[in-house]
Amino acid sequence: MTDDTESLSRLPAQGNGSITLRPYQLEALNAIDDADRRGVRRMLAVLPTGTGKTIMFGELLRRRGGRALVLAHRDELIHQAVNNLRLINPSAQIGIVKAEQDGVDAPLVVASVQTLSRPTRLARLVPHFGTVVVDEAHHSTAQSYRAILDRVGAFADGGPLTIGVTATPERTDDGELRDVWEDIVYRTELVDMILAGYLADLRAIQVRLDANLDAVHTRAGDLAVNELDEALRAANAPAHTVTAYEQYAAGRKALVFTPSVQSAHDMACAFVAAGYPAESLDGRTVASERAKILDRFRSGETQVVCNCAVLTEGFDEPSIACVIIARPTKSRPLYAQMIGRGTRLSPGKTDCLVLDLVGSTSRHELVTAATLFNVNPTSIRDNSVAVAVARNRKVREQHEAEGRLVAQTVDLFRRRALNWVQADPTRYVLTIAGGLIVLRTSNLATWRVEHVSRDQSTVVAQGLDLGYAQGVGEDFARRRGAGTLVNPDAAWRRYPATDKQIGALQRWRIPYWAGITKGQASDLLAAAVGRTA
Repeated sequence: MTDDTESLSRLPAQGNGSITLRPYQLEALNAIDDADRRGVRRMLAVLPTGTGKTIMFGELLRRRGGRALVLAHRDELIHQAVNNLRLINPSAQIGIVKAEQDGVDAPLVVASVQTLSRPTRLARLVPHFGTVVVDEAHHSTAQSYRAILDRVGAFADGGPLTIGVTATPERTDDGELRDVWEDIVYRTELVDMILAGYLADLRAIQVRLDANLDAVHTRAGDLAVNELDEALRAANAPAHTVTAYEQYAAGRKALVFTPSVQSAHDMACAFVAAGYPAESLDGRTVASERAKILDRFRSGETQVVCNCAVLTEGFDEPSIACVIIARPTKSRPLYAQMIGRGTRLSPGKTDCLVLDLVGSTSRHELVTAATLFNVNPTSIRDNSVAVAVARNRKVREQHEAEGRLVAQTVDLFRRRALNWVQADPTRYVLTIAGGLIVLRTSNLATWRVEHVSRDQSTVVAQGLDLGYAQGVGEDFARRRGAGTLVNPDAAWRRYPATDKQIGALQRWRIPYWAGITKGQASDLLAAAVGRTA
């Protein structure tokens, strides 16, 4: 580490004034700094999907300075990395290496692994980098990654500081991450991010199919796709999936994962036949059509998207409120990636419902939401993962303290959603003491967080997806002790509206009704003010 790069633990949470880092992001940066000082050169940082991995490593690169390389394997991940790097450091000179783009000589290179690993491209790469970041680092055992890391000297003495970031530091094939990475220097779990309010809570329901999976073989650590597909088709999985959706998740925007291209198409057809706007996509879907499908999904024109092995990584749509696992799996990393598509925050979204399609088996250990979080399946059917895990932790702590289990009622920790009000399709408003938090967008893709008070409007952060912007706004509100005011379940919201509120509604010419409550009046006024903010 160079002399002009101070210890990260001594640097402020606010880097360049555009965004304030979250506590766990600072902890990750501090852990990387500590490991660097201990002489660890190839390290992993593990953060769940939706918690801002690219913002964390973007801030790391800004602080370290010098020439840097970022490796990613999907177009979406490359675009996310570039956008967040520019958000953290607008003056950064970024070169993109992907397809015909060849910015290999830039001070900060963001590269497609598939493109850069080609011999002709790799030969042109000048390997003088001070920092290398590998996004979705669980793929790093592949030969394409190894070739690049060898080229830049990552395995040599005195090589660049090399950081891998991933949500799933496990593999089910023969690749060994320990062959690439020396140590996991920082790790935070999905459930901890849910409990802390940075990710949406989960509920899960198992949908039992009349399918015997014992005859399905295991290949590369997971169920053989062709055999699994046949078993699900024989059990009429599409029809049962639609029935389960209608019973438990009707009205929710849903993302469906299937084992094959044909099953993705069959699922979409079954939803359409039942009256739900649905589409399918897979690896063969051309980029332009794929973009149109996902745009319709984001806007709500399409309610259900069924996919095969395409949207497990790099796809961020906070409004997804249901994930349907229609491809039983033995892989914890794959399962975590699939449900991770539904854990991003979105105003008005209380939780994400996971529908697990499972068949009978005595020889396969399938991963479900219950096994992933080590809870009883019935405990996350009507309650949430946060409640179930809190109950387990409370009992475990009591057992450890007393040396025996005692049956009693315990108070459960519930992460309460804050009361966001949609002012219009481009604005969400959260009322806090002394003003408003406003989420604003002009393109429905990137959002700005503003603190609006009587005298001024201050930009808190910008260029974020909706889920991360909501989290930044809620962090801002909580730092000002606004929990009671913005809690949608607060007792004051049920009291009759005050004369002052009624007068304000009349002045703003906002229609209201007899018996309107304080909470309802507050929401109407917040929406009206938000439209003019």
